[in-house]
Amino acid sequence: MSLPQWCPPHSSLKRNPTTGEDVYCICKRPDYGELMVGCDGCDDWFHFTCLHIPEQFKDLVFSFYCPYCQAGITGKNKDAIINGEGSLPKTLWKRKCRISDCYKPCLQDSKYCSEEHGREFVNDIWSRLKTDEDRAVVKKMVEQTGHIDKFKKFGQPDFIDNNIVVKTDDEKEIFDQIVVRDMTLKTLEDDLQEVQEISLPLFKKKLELLEVYLGWLDNVYTEMRKLDDDAASHVECGKEDSKGTKRKKKKNSSRSRARKNICGYCSTYERIPCSVEEFVRDFGSNEEATKIHEVCTKWKCNRHLDWVSTNQEQYLQQIDSLESMQERLQHLIQARKKQLNIQYYEEILRRGL
Repeated sequence: MSLPQWCPPHSSLKRNPTTGEDVYCICKRPDYGELMVGCDGCDDWFHFTCLHIPEQFKDLVFSFYCPYCQAGITGKNKDAIINGEGSLPKTLWKRKCRISDCYKPCLQDSKYCSEEHGREFVNDIWSRLKTDEDRAVVKKMVEQTGHIDKFKKFGQPDFIDNNIVVKTDDEKEIFDQIVVRDMTLKTLEDDLQEVQEISLPLFKKKLELLEVYLGWLDNVYTEMRKLDDDAASHVECGKEDSKGTKRKKKKNSSRSRARKNICGYCSTYERIPCSVEEFVRDFGSNEEATKIHEVCTKWKCNRHLDWVSTNQEQYLQQIDSLESMQERLQHLIQARKKQLNIQYYEEILRRGL
């Protein structure tokens, strides 16, 4: 596949040699806040205007591939495409709402972006039925289906979305050629498997281990506060004066002063350093140490400032990103299978099987 006439030859330039700014798109200009879309093949960003895509289509992009990836020049599978082992990727679009001037994507299992636009479309169709005979036909269709769910599927080719059942050797040959050997589908399924079985469980486990460590750290803080309270209770000496009252004398102790919790950062928090009792005991015998059992024990630590929230946010963001990727891959696989099913049935019809 060749590049469109308006698209210049591919350039690997990523940074302007004069200004040092990062450059993007086919125009190789910096990001000045214009509407852009990210390519799922090469991970570069492209301006809508440079690609001649109307800006009102911004909500309809499902999976975007730049002209270079669509031509097999760039992309993750370019070597396989060059060797004839894969097909060229294509940009996929979400179905547009049936209202002509609405550019929002349809809701799931719907042809409209909202119930309001659905009613608007049906009312418009009904108003254009000029004769009673036309309206009688529509009424009969509704009555025949008997249920709203059946009416929604009226005329819908369900077989395209279902798994193909192969019955003969000829059908198996066509199925293997079109579906089984499709590199695009295989890549999508491999990517989904990696997300589901490796990446997503990894970050969920990291977050789980961090929560376990923080629970251990909370128990450490609790025991340390108990020691501080015990020390404070012995600050006063119990000597009675001549009137039978107790005179109080302060005892000079670092534990008698209120203090914040220790930093608590540990680079190996995936495993608990030791028991709570052992840590508190070792800390009590050496309060000047800055690290005990690989745990930072500084009272004021600028190096590990906000390490808890930083790690939690990082893991939660990774999990959210991977879950979004998982959902997107599932939709892409479903769309690709539908394309392949159509190709399969077209080939079956072409061969007269």
